[in-house]
Amino acid sequence: KRQSYMNLPERELHYPFGDELPEPGSTMEVAPGVRWVRMVLPFALNHINLWLLRDEIDGRDGWTVVDCCIAREEARTQWEQIFATQLEGLPILRVIVTHMHPDHIGMAGWPTRRYGLRLWIPRLEYLSCRALTADTQREAPAGALGVYREAGWSAAAVEAYRARFGNFGRHIHPLPDSYTRLQDGDIVRIGDHDWEVVSGNGHSPEHSCFYCADLKLLI
Repeated sequence: KRQSYMNLPERELHYPFGDELPEPGSTMEVAPGVRWVRMVLPFALNHINLWLLRDEIDGRDGWTVVDCCIAREEARTQWEQIFATQLEGLPILRVIVTHMHPDHIGMAGWPTRRYGLRLWIPRLEYLSCRALTADTQREAPAGALGVYREAGWSAAAVEAYRARFGNFGRHIHPLPDSYTRLQDGDIVRIGDHDWEVVSGNGHSPEHSCFYCADLKLLI
């Protein structure tokens, strides 16, 4: 009987690199032209996996960054070390962001502004991020508090929401003013390979994964 992968116990999963992890400020090659970056997060979810893809744009050799970590000095320092030591002397050519959560988009504005790079991102992810950062340091709206009380939230939960409201933008470096839109089904040529954009929702408004049939990889 066919069984959904979603129902397989975790012991059936195969981790090809075992306990080996990329060190801070370094990368690990997981496939030809695909490098794994791992950065620490100051949350219960204590790390984020990021990616570098060997690329060529308009005859220029370099790398594409996929996701960027939250905006914090430690992340900036690690990226600077990676750019200086891990890229074979080649530049970053563009930045791709899969979705608007701060651990993925937070630092994206830094390399795009510093190096004059294009940000590639789904439209709803870009616009949602801009809208949420606009709430930075604003008070929680009375209407939202009322909705959550009506929904049965406890007084403590409502107060926690009130206290957290407006914090989103503190983890986000200012984004560039324009972007290249990614949509479900797009084929993005990155270096020697085509990557298909596979969009969903629920985790965020227009979360996008990237599938490379040649490499049998899904980001």
